[in-house]
Amino acid sequence: MDRLQIAAGWTPARLASLRAEMAQSGLDGFIIPRWDAHQSEYVVVADERLAWATGFSGTWGLAVVTRDRAAVFVDGRYTVQAAAEVSTAHFELQHLYDEPVERWLAGAAARGAVFGYDPLILNPALYAQIEPTMIEQGASLRAVSPNPIDRAWIDRPDTPVKPAFPFPLAFSGETSLSKRQRLAERLRAARIDLLVETQTDNIAWLLNWRGDEVPDNPVVQAFMLVDATGAIDLFVDARKLGDAVAEFELDGVTLHAPSAFLQRLSERLKRGERVSMDPRFSPVGAATTAREAGATVLIEPDPLTALKAVKNPVELAGLRAASKRDSIAWVRFLAWLDAKIAATPISEMDAEEEILRYRGELEHFVSPSFRTIAGADANGAMCHYNAPADGGAMIQRDSLFLIDSGGQYLDGTTDTTRTVCFDEPPAIWKKHYTLVLKGHIRLATLRFPDGTRGYQIDAFAREALWAHGLDYDHGTGHGVGHFLSVHEHPQRIGKDPVMAPITAGMTLTNEPGYYEAGRYGIRIENLCEVVEDGAGFIRLRDMTLVPLDRRLIDADLLTEQERAWVDGYHARVRSELADLISDPFATDWLIAHTAPL
Repeated sequence: MDRLQIAAGWTPARLASLRAEMAQSGLDGFIIPRWDAHQSEYVVVADERLAWATGFSGTWGLAVVTRDRAAVFVDGRYTVQAAAEVSTAHFELQHLYDEPVERWLAGAAARGAVFGYDPLILNPALYAQIEPTMIEQGASLRAVSPNPIDRAWIDRPDTPVKPAFPFPLAFSGETSLSKRQRLAERLRAARIDLLVETQTDNIAWLLNWRGDEVPDNPVVQAFMLVDATGAIDLFVDARKLGDAVAEFELDGVTLHAPSAFLQRLSERLKRGERVSMDPRFSPVGAATTAREAGATVLIEPDPLTALKAVKNPVELAGLRAASKRDSIAWVRFLAWLDAKIAATPISEMDAEEEILRYRGELEHFVSPSFRTIAGADANGAMCHYNAPADGGAMIQRDSLFLIDSGGQYLDGTTDTTRTVCFDEPPAIWKKHYTLVLKGHIRLATLRFPDGTRGYQIDAFAREALWAHGLDYDHGTGHGVGHFLSVHEHPQRIGKDPVMAPITAGMTLTNEPGYYEAGRYGIRIENLCEVVEDGAGFIRLRDMTLVPLDRRLIDADLLTEQERAWVDGYHARVRSELADLISDPFATDWLIAHTAPL
């Protein structure tokens, strides 16, 4: 069973059983975030509580259920999808940012009402967002354990326990001890006595281990406390380490069962100690525990997240190599797709499986980095659409097809989107595609000061669309991990004011788009590294080397400089890949599709 199957199996009986469990616990409402106890958007099947309770299968969102009302909150990536998946007879659909949860609660929380939350899942930021409204309404929030969904979900799968494995120095580029020493220096400089860490990608990076528990994410589910000397309390199921504990870099690490996490946190703290935890990526239960122990709780951005975001030379070299290999799979796939569609329609699932097949032939390939988004025509307008088990829509010769796909390799993680057509496209497709391309080029050629925040440059990618009264409701770029999460924090390019500075050594995607609900979607995404560009300045350098669809480009809408960029990018793609593609048909396709405009 997977996330889509869990969501597709939704019935009103699930909502009724949840409400019965709420009543049993004396709750008038319950808050259901999408994420798990590690505050991750990528979760195991047993943690797909939002999908089970609402029928929404997206990877980001929130729901609130009361005794007589319920609402699902999603961002712009999922508004179309939520409308298709969620029963509007049972749930109100709200925009996560335009119609935030606290506004809805102002009309749904009666005086004296008690709203429950799971203290290991709700984060401090969401708690702080909701609490003032609850106080104003005369309602209250109550930590509830176990989670009432877990009691109502009769056939809930077990949480998997799979072996962790050491991540060798040849790929990591730095020992765990060295990383811990650097982290400890940051903790001491910030006068932090203890760091609470629940993000599995941060833990995997710091300890130089990887795993296979979460689909498409090579992480190990664990919790961690790090003190200012670099000593670690690690909370992990011992079965994941097996008999090979000595193979891991665990000097200075004390092992505990995961169930001991909050108790050990309380034991570690003395009155007045300073404990740090991230507002969005830690459990509010940890903050409550620390305060009750008498500690000073600092709700602030995680210093380990920032440390991980700047890649070392070995990591960067690996990401470049993985991106080049992944680009070869893309070229072979796109050449196959063109030829296939010319002969017969294929399903979205066929396309998804084919690009995976090409990746599977590459060195160091482990898994996809996320479930491929393969959307033909109207399905492409759902930014994070996944084809259903029946194969999904058919891709036709007159289709506009969006495919967003990436791979996990031992030396790096990749993420690329291309939008393609197979026949002479309508003028409106070419216009919209070219406006998106202009935004992509604007960001790709931008030189900006080191330390710039992503929200300060986001408008450059939207300027061409805005000039025509158009926009897109998602971010423009996100970080990508090194054989870790395809969505890596803290760096981001988007409208929201994320304060993490962008600096050389980070990775970012460049992915503007445009979507018309019920018709089509367009997105162009490259993975880039942030590189120095003169004293105090930086820029994005493409690691993705995949041709753009020249059929969709209206060259008359491009400036001379933009046309030169397209030709230069295609010349680089052709130069770097032509001799590496063993398939003569795909090589010929590459040469034809990278010809100058």
